[in-house]
Amino acid sequence: MFITGNDLRRMRRKAGMTTMQMAKLAGVKTRKTYENWEKDIGAPSMNQFLAMAIGCQFNAMRLVTMYLERRTLEDEVNLTEAHLKN
Repeated sequence: MFITGNDLRRMRRKAGMTTMQMAKLAGVKTRKTYENWEKDIGAPSMNQFLAMAIGCQFNAMRLVTMYLERRTLEDEVNLTEAHLKN
């Protein structure tokens, strides 16, 4: 998954939500699961991420596009670095 704990934390803080509220949006039973995601211990599914994004009043499609673009950019950088090593 390309969604980092920092991404989730920024989204939550910008929306003025608590970790408990985010856990509820994601459909997890305890806030500990969500808090682990913010620490990059595990990650939400795409459905959970979209539910949180929508609950935070973010444009979910825009966020998904941003993360896909980030992933593509990271892949290009990794390929370039691998090519330079050879």
